[in-house]
Amino acid sequence: MTQEKTMLLRTGRSVKIMAQPIQSQDTFDMQVSVLIKDPRELYFHPPIEISHPKYWKLRSLPAEKSRMLQIQYSGISNKEIRKALKEFNKDFLQNNSDN
Repeated sequence: MTQEKTMLLRTGRSVKIMAQPIQSQDTFDMQVSVLIKDPRELYFHPPIEISHPKYWKLRSLPAEKSRMLQIQYSGISNKEIRKALKEFNKDFLQNNSDN
């Protein structure tokens, strides 16, 4: 189950954080990705697209490092990311205890 949270930055940019739990037998991780939308845009999109100078660097990185670079370029602070992940973890654990 993918969880989403949208934040509005001071610059007017909206950042959508999406987390999908990845559960193995004894560990729990989340795969996190971000999309951005500036005030003049209609749709969310990845922070680094084909016209971005770092696009080709992004393509050559492993998947995990690529996601970290996308998060870094979204404009969201580490504190905000940690806060969102705590909420996602809490919701996920709460949903699993209900089942």
